[in-house]
Amino acid sequence: MMKPLRILQISPQVPLPLSDGGKVAIFNTTKYLARRGHELTMLAFHLDRSVNPDPMREYCQLIAVPHSNKDSLYRAGKNLFTAVPYGISKYRSPIMLAKLENLLASRTFDVVHVDHLHMAHYGVHAKRSKGLPVLLREHNVESTIVERFADSVRIPVFRQWMQLQKRRIKKYEAERAGQCDLNCTVTAEDSKRLLTLLPSANVRDIPEGIAEEFFQTVNREPIPKSICLFGSFDWLPNRDSLSWFVEDIFPRVLERDPEITLYVVGKHSPKQYEVRYPGKIVIRGFAPDLKSELAQYVLTVVPLRIGAGIRMKILESFAMGLPVVSTSIGAEGIKANHGEHLSIGDTPTEFAEGILRMLEDSDFRSTVQKNAKHLADQNYRWEHVAYQLENAYREIMDGHPRERVAPRSDRSS
Repeated sequence: MMKPLRILQISPQVPLPLSDGGKVAIFNTTKYLARRGHELTMLAFHLDRSVNPDPMREYCQLIAVPHSNKDSLYRAGKNLFTAVPYGISKYRSPIMLAKLENLLASRTFDVVHVDHLHMAHYGVHAKRSKGLPVLLREHNVESTIVERFADSVRIPVFRQWMQLQKRRIKKYEAERAGQCDLNCTVTAEDSKRLLTLLPSANVRDIPEGIAEEFFQTVNREPIPKSICLFGSFDWLPNRDSLSWFVEDIFPRVLERDPEITLYVVGKHSPKQYEVRYPGKIVIRGFAPDLKSELAQYVLTVVPLRIGAGIRMKILESFAMGLPVVSTSIGAEGIKANHGEHLSIGDTPTEFAEGILRMLEDSDFRSTVQKNAKHLADQNYRWEHVAYQLENAYREIMDGHPRERVAPRSDRSS
């Protein structure tokens, strides 16, 4: 049996509550590595002081550093006079750096796990200070998100500022990729993007997983003709997806079937859309029990136009047996096929047709549900992800590749 690892995990936030895919991914990384017997110390920003961070201490030793990453015109203006991308600058903190230095001086670690590019400079500091190997977990390739958004902006002044940010983030992401011992993306597509920025980078894709509770059977009696769009709407790509859906897709759906209702679930859900279609759009807001909430609906929609990484919302829907209609960008990185595991549409008409077919054709819906659930079960369990991450840590500690064979209990029969 291999010796447990002492892992320093550096996170942009205490991943509680589990209100968005980013927090869910970080939380389950910690949880399932701890289950494998590893000793984790998490150094994280405490962005919301109303949130109790103590539940994390079941899985790790937590050092929570109070911080604010709120956007402001002052912050954006000040950023013009630095070379650091704006999104990265919001996570620069002398207090966090001091906490890191104290940790490195008082404790011994085997490896550093950094969640998100925003925190990579702290990992690089640990490497330079103590010679520790660093794994950067790129939950998204940030330059891809910034580029897609920058190229969609139409307001001239804002577009110019975003083009500056696009150039900066590409340079910064390439630089950090070269400084970390291993960059773990969540999709093969993101690995290719990172290698385009820096061909010499050490890159590997390890997917995100699905929490075990989503695989557990739930009695579903969905609201007839209900569709659900869920996510955290303080994230720009989710706000854009909701706006596009309401403006361009939903009118086409209602034209064919006026009885269909859209339910919007997630924190910071914008209220104004209820007025547009009274009774046809229902803003549910944050759901403390997401699984029970989703069980009420016939299908979920993922109309993303901006983004990278992998959609936890799709994987969670798959595990529950909840049909999905998505764009190609929304489904990117998931080993799913149009018409077999989900429906994909990239124009308003295609997307609307996918929704209508999923609602009207029960045989098609049943087949897609079964196929998607099987796909999730075979490929996206957190136990598998934690094993792959552990193997990656040992590889960069040893300085050479390790045999990538799943543990016996994880192998499919």
